[in-house]
Amino acid sequence: MPLLDALLTRLRPRGSVRFSVSDAVRAIEGKSVSKLYSEQPHLRTVVDFLAQNVAQLTPKCYLRNGDADRERDTTGVLPLLLGNPNPDMTAYDLMYSTVADWALYGRAVWLVGRDSKSDSGWQIRPIPPTWMADCQSDGFAPRSFTFANTYGGGRLTVDASQCVVFTAYRPSCPDRALSPVESLRQTLAEQVEAQAFRRSVWDNATRISGFISRPAGVEWSDAAARRFKEDVRGNWGKRGAHAGGTPVLEDGMRYEPVTFSAREGDWAAGVKLSREDVAAAYHINPAVIWPGEGQTYASAKDNARALYADTLMPLLTMLQKRITKTLAPMVGAPENEYVEFDIRAKLQGSFEEQAAAIQSAVGGPWMTREEARAMMNMPREPQGDLITPLNVLVGGMASPTDTAPKLAPLYAPVQGGKSKTLPRSKEGRGPRRRSVKARATGEEADALAEVLRAFFERQRKSVLAAIGAGEKAAKDGGAPSWWNPERWNRELAEDLADAMMRGSSEAARRALEGLGIDPSAYYDERTRNYIMKWAQSVAENVNAVTFEQLQAALAGEIGEAAQGSTPAGVFDKAEGVRAESRALTLAGQVANWAAVEAVRQAAPEGEASKTWRTHHSKNPRKGHARLNGQTVGIDEKFSNGARYPGDWSALKASEVANCHCTVEVSVEGAGAGDF
Repeated sequence: MPLLDALLTRLRPRGSVRFSVSDAVRAIEGKSVSKLYSEQPHLRTVVDFLAQNVAQLTPKCYLRNGDADRERDTTGVLPLLLGNPNPDMTAYDLMYSTVADWALYGRAVWLVGRDSKSDSGWQIRPIPPTWMADCQSDGFAPRSFTFANTYGGGRLTVDASQCVVFTAYRPSCPDRALSPVESLRQTLAEQVEAQAFRRSVWDNATRISGFISRPAGVEWSDAAARRFKEDVRGNWGKRGAHAGGTPVLEDGMRYEPVTFSAREGDWAAGVKLSREDVAAAYHINPAVIWPGEGQTYASAKDNARALYADTLMPLLTMLQKRITKTLAPMVGAPENEYVEFDIRAKLQGSFEEQAAAIQSAVGGPWMTREEARAMMNMPREPQGDLITPLNVLVGGMASPTDTAPKLAPLYAPVQGGKSKTLPRSKEGRGPRRRSVKARATGEEADALAEVLRAFFERQRKSVLAAIGAGEKAAKDGGAPSWWNPERWNRELAEDLADAMMRGSSEAARRALEGLGIDPSAYYDERTRNYIMKWAQSVAENVNAVTFEQLQAALAGEIGEAAQGSTPAGVFDKAEGVRAESRALTLAGQVANWAAVEAVRQAAPEGEASKTWRTHHSKNPRKGHARLNGQTVGIDEKFSNGARYPGDWSALKASEVANCHCTVEVSVEGAGAGDF
């Protein structure tokens, strides 16, 4: 037996502990928790508010396929069960009753069992806390429950393994729940007394707002006084014949009006204090439920967001973790499946705010028309899309609200009150051709080199530690256990893609500025998928070289005097010359591609071209030297099949490695007056 289990066994009580759960329904001033819930408006308001706001959220099920890979599960046993817990309840009903039970009694219990008639094959039944007769425990957690229907039903004892238990913290007994209502004992007791007092005032007081006085020294027999009092009570008291009317007084008597207000009787202050105390017990800002004077739209909006971020998030976390830990394995859900409440819609503001934020982030429309129709519960359009243009990408409109296409300025904006123009030819026959060579800056190459160095440093620590531990065996005939190609390819691809996106954006905008075209015409997001695939290819190539060098070093195939003769030396070389050389080559390739892509997006159709240049290569490959000066259309391929120097998708690795050729992009004038 492990040491921890042995120590815990000594801490457990001798045998099992059986205790009644009636303390959860202990009376306050003779009233049970359920009675207080039905009679105390502030308690009911807060509990209902809490339960309603949790129940309206959808518990979604996901499969964790990796650190950055989540897949929504809508057909598994767990989502089907949570969506249809039993024949009598909806998912909303289940969550509402669960949160309400937990808020009132500190414990909520689901009884889970097989159900051949349901889609999931299972059924969940929430057991009312008042049905819990007693519980057997080992001191740390319940081991069995006994339920007794308070409406005359029988008794049932079930093992705790058949239940999902949501329990509030109790300092002295980890296996027993503590109702939040216990903390409100004094507040609720005061409210019970205040209600009784107010009822007695209305029961016993006259229905006139004042008192009757008579002059001093006037004789008044006891019989006359008694008769007058009985007359007042009988006619103007509770349910009197003249209740609400004005009494006729005897000679000398005066009616002294007295105005009573709840404020003067401190009733209003007591009500406000009760609201605040009950809301505080459940960690809710009272202003969310009872908006006070002076509350603005902005403050109400902030309070609503804080409700989900600060108040409900801990409760939702408790629910989803308990469901994932207990219910998921109970019904046979996959080990990597977990439950999470979807609160993004509540935290992201109105639809207008979400739409504006998302469109700003992605740089363009983010919903198709069919998705919009589905969101409005409309049928699919039989003829497909109702309109042909795809906003900015195809139709040329800058906004869906535009009534006519607005073409972005093709060439440089106005400066100093005059349009920036390109020079005319000497003959004056019209605009001449303008060209610019693609180039990568030192900062862009340094950024890629830093990404590679950081990756090699991280890879060094993991791989050398595994090799040092003797993990040299192959995994199922594949790579040795010290090498994880999936992980390294994924991590390096993600790191490189970010740097390549930044570099391509800068290179594209430089090319457009050099051509006199507005750089804002370039759309980054259209290129993300291509760059991700490109980064994946680079990562696989880089890691393949590292793996080959490590294997050669471990096999002793490299001379001791050579750099890289040991695994540590392989990484020394990688962090030095390999990182610098690979980054310089990749930065040039990214700049070449970005210049071509920018002209493809922004230049007039049919008026752009590209030329292969080897000016920066001291000793170019023979095939590249033959290409020097070859010019083709911007969408055409060079004679070697590449679209630009360093085209990884068309050229062999030997044609791409250490290639420093550049591309020159050119644009002709669109017509007289455009330049």
